[in-house]
Amino acid sequence: MTEPCRKTDMESRLDRAEEICGHHFSDRELLRRALTHPSASEDRDPSAYYERLEFLGDSVVGMIIAEEVYRRFPDLDEGGMTRVRVSVVAGSVLAQVASDLGLAEVLILGHSELGTAGRGLTSALENMFEALTAALYLDGGLETARSWVLRTLGPRISAQAAEAPENPKSLLQELLQADGVTPVYRIVGHTGPPHNRSFDAVVEVSGEVWGSGSGRSKKEAEAEAAAAALARVRGAD
Repeated sequence: MTEPCRKTDMESRLDRAEEICGHHFSDRELLRRALTHPSASEDRDPSAYYERLEFLGDSVVGMIIAEEVYRRFPDLDEGGMTRVRVSVVAGSVLAQVASDLGLAEVLILGHSELGTAGRGLTSALENMFEALTAALYLDGGLETARSWVLRTLGPRISAQAAEAPENPKSLLQELLQADGVTPVYRIVGHTGPPHNRSFDAVVEVSGEVWGSGSGRSKKEAEAEAAAAALARVRGAD
């Protein structure tokens, strides 16, 4: 579980974040904002935490991945390219990549997040990844951002995703019907203000959690949870 930031460890967090992203920031304040959760901003000034950067980073990540998919797979149609892109920029994927990189260790949290047992951390990591991408774009330019995105997300780009079902919830239902089992979806949390809310969902099969996901809507979060469950099923084959 991450800890709230103390003034004495701010510089070490920024240093570690620079090591992770492989870029020395000219504007370290930009980096600090990219790492700062809204709970750590006492005055709720939107320029003091990562939400504005997240807004920009979402588009930067999407554009870079879309361009890479376009270049890698010249034979894919629009629908196939869309499914590949979505499989890479899904919130659960961004959060997992951020976690694997160790970004949870540099996330700057406020005291209100203490005792939440990690609820909302997945959404926070997704948001911070996008915000950090925007910070790299603003501080180092498009090539710096592209290098970061392709280094961290490039290995996730696969043509197999082009064959993914349009509706993972329907496919999971079909797979389980043969055994007379019905998947159950639950929204387990949400983060962010009403205008920019992110939901966390899980899908349970016979009382066991088979997948989790997050998204801008409950429907998107449940779809990601279903996709995660499908990946588990395929991995067991």
